[in-house]
Amino acid sequence: MEVGLSAGQLALRDSVRDVLRTECPTGVVRQAITDPQRWRTVWKTVVDLGWTELASERDYGPLDLAVVLEECGATIAPIPLMCSVGLAAGALQAAGPAADEVLHDIGGGAIATLAVQSGGARLPGLPTTLQKGRLRGQAVAVPWAPIAEMVVTLADSEDGVVVAVARVGEGVTVHPTDCTDPAQPIGDVDIDAAPLLVAPVVAESAWAAALLAAAADLVGAARAALDRSVEHAKSRQQFGKPIGAFQGVKHALADNYVSLERARSLVYAAAARLTDPTTTPAAGWTAAALAKAAAGDAAVGCCRTAVQVHGALAQTWEHDLHLYLRHAWQGAATLGDSRALYHAVGRRFTGGAA
Repeated sequence: MEVGLSAGQLALRDSVRDVLRTECPTGVVRQAITDPQRWRTVWKTVVDLGWTELASERDYGPLDLAVVLEECGATIAPIPLMCSVGLAAGALQAAGPAADEVLHDIGGGAIATLAVQSGGARLPGLPTTLQKGRLRGQAVAVPWAPIAEMVVTLADSEDGVVVAVARVGEGVTVHPTDCTDPAQPIGDVDIDAAPLLVAPVVAESAWAAALLAAAADLVGAARAALDRSVEHAKSRQQFGKPIGAFQGVKHALADNYVSLERARSLVYAAAARLTDPTTTPAAGWTAAALAKAAAGDAAVGCCRTAVQVHGALAQTWEHDLHLYLRHAWQGAATLGDSRALYHAVGRRFTGGAA
């Protein structure tokens, strides 16, 4: 099982990094907080460059997507790429060729999101039901729901679990909600619609693809926060030496580095497992859940340490670190926080119901 990046994937990473460095500096993130339409300019560039085609092209795999999403997370890009190509398309890909038409639309730039979180639940589930051709239910904390064109959800039906797609406005109502990261809007969704697509799916496979996408984004945010901390610790002088020379700082940064590399390794390993046809749905879900839990802890930990290392400077609105911390907090809660995911994995390991 190959876990590392190929030469082509390294080239893809460098290309995405160069584009985002130019098109999406943190100033764009600040503008997106107050301008709900600011994302459209960057999104057009992303679509024109073909990044959304990761949703529909069979030549790309989970690791290619993880590479792209990690770079987007590193710039906390205010675009719906993760929710559309990672979450929604990831769940649809578990349905096989039956979802090709919708995946083609997403690959062309149509914005979709994944609604699998029920109110009061800490982990993704089946928030809707399909009866007599009608899709009904409610989902909360749906990423980018206020601007989504289509909603992908998992539903319980008489024939078992299905993935269903409904178009916003045609029996799908979105209620924007307050969020930790205003540059990444969320909303609650009420669904009472005739779905555009219904296909049988193994729920664990759909959840796994989405968890992996969310984890890759968080790894990027963790990396960027740690890089900023290290640079500041090397340049900031106190008592005649860089603050990075003091144990309280360098040990914290070392711990952050370990957590980041652990999370990245788990993301790459989960991507490799999802690519392997011999991987069972349960094993794929476990790998993705562990990656998401580790990535959430790494992102929040790296961002919190960054605030501490930067001291009073990081407490100001003018500094960028609060943008990363907001992104990490919100992303860590998406599709389940680390405690809930570790608990679910542990219960499966010990033979209990997850």
